[in-house]
Amino acid sequence: MPLAVFDLDGTLVDQASAARSWAGEFVARWGLPVKASDLVAAALTERVSKQLVFDRIVEEWSLPLSGAEIWAAYRTRMPQLVQCASEDKEALTELRAAGWSVGIATNGMPDNQEGKIRATGLAELIDGWVISGEVGIRKPDPRIFGVLAQRLCCALDGWMVGDSLEHDVMGGMAAGLQTAWIAPLNAPVPAGSARFDIRQTSVAEAVGAILTI
Repeated sequence: MPLAVFDLDGTLVDQASAARSWAGEFVARWGLPVKASDLVAAALTERVSKQLVFDRIVEEWSLPLSGAEIWAAYRTRMPQLVQCASEDKEALTELRAAGWSVGIATNGMPDNQEGKIRATGLAELIDGWVISGEVGIRKPDPRIFGVLAQRLCCALDGWMVGDSLEHDVMGGMAAGLQTAWIAPLNAPVPAGSARFDIRQTSVAEAVGAILTI
């Protein structure tokens, strides 16, 4: 069976919207200025360690708790806030029906990421997943894709679909996979970035393209 690997945050689930919702709740809970909501939400979308993000938040607003405590609360709450578009779920079902092995390869903490996979119903629509915090390997290290292929008992041959040129596209290429970059139509391609095979605006569009190639 060919393998289709999907990123989670920003690809299968709307991480940015969930981050804004969490930031709004957090700011209200601690009585921070309204403007803090946008600042916190923006910080949560940075591709840096969340521990660093939450440590900065504690320092910036002089909060009476640690960054680690906020991070733990964030990981507990986020699975309840993320959503996966119905058309993307339908695309995964279509892909499996066409004989593909479908999996998720995501960077992050196991409790947070697995919580999202289960809460959104994705666990029932795919064949398995691998989380960096569980195996000690982060994208773009190609070995993480090999771990997923082993778990799914299939060859490392197929596609990687994700929104990060650095982690998903570069990692997929290094693993010998074809790559689909998920990005808005107006998103510029940074100079010197990893080359992708196709570019689409959603998982559903990417799956449609993959099935016709």
